[in-house]
Amino acid sequence: MEADFSLVNENDDLQDLFSKYGALALEKQENLSKLVGDSEPELDIENGIVKFGDKEFPIQLLGFLDPDEDTWSWAWDNEEIGFPEELIEEAKEVKEFGEDQNIVQFKQSMFAASFEEAHILSMTVSSIFGDDAYCGVNYGNFVFFVTIKSDEIPSSEGPEEFSNIFNEFHRRFEVNHLKALESYAMLKGYEYKYRDDFALVKIGDNRVVVGLTERKNVQSIKFILA
Repeated sequence: MEADFSLVNENDDLQDLFSKYGALALEKQENLSKLVGDSEPELDIENGIVKFGDKEFPIQLLGFLDPDEDTWSWAWDNEEIGFPEELIEEAKEVKEFGEDQNIVQFKQSMFAASFEEAHILSMTVSSIFGDDAYCGVNYGNFVFFVTIKSDEIPSSEGPEEFSNIFNEFHRRFEVNHLKALESYAMLKGYEYKYRDDFALVKIGDNRVVVGLTERKNVQSIKFILA
């Protein structure tokens, strides 16, 4: 998959981008989990891969979290570390994108971040840049975050899968519900319609109906099979 900037607006900040792109990243993580099961990831930087048991995938290094100091460092800030250049191409693209869009967290080499914030960064990047998944891997005293592109990772289609992923996403994270729903539908190529008190996502001949509160937050999610 190629990078998809179709939902990026000029004044978007990281929170806006996560609201738009995060649900798709969560879906891809679920698909990766189905493929690798309970296997723990092992990072092999020398060979540019991450291993899950007998499965291995090519990676790009995004950055790493120091859990003791709660600091995030981007892999593109590479002068002292010396990561292989071919493994930080995407990280460099993130920096360029951050500079163009004035996304502070993408263009600052190091900053304070929690474990959840590191996941939010990685989820946002992996969706925007068309990756098939991402993962965090314990590596020495750090947690490295990498992205994966692989045809082995299956995709999810259908109203039940869409409903479950979106329901989990808006419950787990503080996001703009309506923006997240519309964007997830658009990234999946589904037809989206909005009314005052509900939104409708058409998936083939099936429907997902999302009831909304007066504040445009999700009140209910139902899927209707044709």
